[in-house]
Amino acid sequence: MANKEDRTDKEIEELRARDIDFSDIPELTPQFMSTLERIVPREHFKVVPVKKAISIKLDSDVLEYYRSKGKGYQTKINAVLRQDMLRETAPAYGKKEETDKDTR
Repeated sequence: MANKEDRTDKEIEELRARDIDFSDIPELTPQFMSTLERIVPREHFKVVPVKKAISIKLDSDVLEYYRSKGKGYQTKINAVLRQDMLRETAPAYGKKEETDKDTR
């Protein structure tokens, strides 16, 4: 399934327009709400990047692949590296940190 960011506005509106039966979903009572814990979404970890010029050695086939995609290939390489960095450093939305798992 595509991420929300990958969908067009039209596709999002079509999803919202569907007739979905919510009758089997339990009511959100104050007692239930008091058991929930707040989890910070990934959007909280977005940063305004400061670009820094460096020299990096890449495999020639990797470099040619991104160059073949046209203008902006360095930005695309940066985006791939950022995704990998965030996967390791930012807690996933909806998951608790490792320290919380150890206390169970």
